Amino acid sequence: MILLKDIVDEIRKDLSAGLGNDESRFDDEYLENKIHSARGIIISNYISKNGRFINDSWVQTVDSNFVDRDKECGAVYFDCPSPITVTGHEDGFVYVGHANGIKVFNRARKNGFTTLTMHSLFRSGNDIYWDWKQLEQNKAKIIVYNNLKIEKIQIRGMFNVPTDVPGYRVDTDAYPVDAVIKKEIVEMVGLDVVRLMRVAPDYIPDSQDKNNQQMVGR
Repeated sequence: MILLKDIVDEIRKDLSAGLGNDESRFDDEYLENKIHSARGIIISNYISKNGRFINDSWVQTVDSNFVDRDKECGAVYFDCPSPITVTGHEDGFVYVGHANGIKVFNRARKNGFTTLTMHSLFRSGNDIYWDWKQLEQNKAKIIVYNNLKIEKIQIRGMFNVPTDVPGYRVDTDAYPVDAVIKKEIVEMVGLDVVRLMRVAPDYIPDSQDKNNQQMVGR
């Protein structure tokens, strides 16, 4: 099992042993954010090059309860972490459907339905459709159409910030990567940190930023 702290420790070890630099200037939160970003980029690139094959270790599960209903639009809203972006037309969602995890909803956007055509479709069918919209700060909403009674759904996907997934325990839960992705994350983040180390310390966005400390004291 790969923990987030294992990846942080490996990055620090490589920087310290291989380059002789003082990696302690970068706190854990800074490195964790770099890891999240690198993970999204690497997985997106992998899917773009190799098709829709998805390793199960990249995927997290969210059991979400409804937060709002719109009877006029026939829509029910659910909170969800923000998914990674693969291309302009694809994202990191793997499954959105019934809470049993085995009955998927139809995706409205993929099928090219607009709000108007969906309302027309709902009058003659019982199928459940879903879409999503991006909110601020890595948050999103799932919108389920054509079943106002639904109260709970299951969402599986690859999310931008894995630690934001409800119920995720950073000290004990596996970070959603496999060994190959982990290796690439360590290399990518390490190179980025080395690049930043070449900048004068006062201008590096870390806890040792002397300029910021001086400004606070003024």
